[in-house]
Amino acid sequence: MSQEMSTLRRALSRVSSDIKQGQYISAATAIRESARLFTKGVSMIKNEQDEFETLLYSGCELLRYHKEVTKYFPLSIEYTPGQEGALVGLMNQLIETLQEASTEEALKQHRERKQAGLDKGRKELADGEHDEARRTFRELTGEYSDDGHLAAEVGESFMQVGLYQDAAEHLTVAAQLSPDSAHVFNRLGISLRKMKRYDTAEGYFLQALELEKNDPNLYFNLGRLYFDWMHWEKTVFFAEKALQLNAQFTEAAKLAAYAKRKLAEAQ
Repeated sequence: MSQEMSTLRRALSRVSSDIKQGQYISAATAIRESARLFTKGVSMIKNEQDEFETLLYSGCELLRYHKEVTKYFPLSIEYTPGQEGALVGLMNQLIETLQEASTEEALKQHRERKQAGLDKGRKELADGEHDEARRTFRELTGEYSDDGHLAAEVGESFMQVGLYQDAAEHLTVAAQLSPDSAHVFNRLGISLRKMKRYDTAEGYFLQALELEKNDPNLYFNLGRLYFDWMHWEKTVFFAEKALQLNAQFTEAAKLAAYAKRKLAEAQ
């Protein structure tokens, strides 16, 4: 028996244990590669051919009736001697299906892990356990360091309890990972405004406006920044821009009116 045949025979012999261990792709690959021996016209004596056919049949039957395999793969897994080419094609389909299912399952597990981490950290914040929450969120964002949406969610969680320094740190990461998100720039700008870091906040609000030029809330938030900064002319300008886009924006109207009174007092 050739080296290739010996290797595949061992792989076929492990199909049962592979399936028991949940290694379905490994089992299907062993069956596929062994079936290819027949399609390549590899020379076998009768005992070898009979052995391979028996192993192929047994492996297919194990896959055919396994509940985890049938859950993902609706086609009947059957083997008929002489139809090895069809079996190769069938195993290709099975392997592709199992790979997709494996990817989906991994993504599901990651989503659940992230949500569990967010829930835990938010509860700690709600309970006033700020250091514990920082630790939870640091570990979570460290594990998923390329996830801008997660970093933004963590930043928002800190904002909701008034921890603006922590919020800004995570939102800065989110802005770097999601440079096309006006929402992230806006929330980062608000956090920095709360910390009285007006010049830095201004830059992020302007970046948000570059991405969303017709959002009245962004113009209002920039006007609110200039209000805190006591730049009354700019406060009026941006509050009125918000009103141009939304005539019913009551808070923007109040902001503009207040800033106009301040300008009048200064004259």
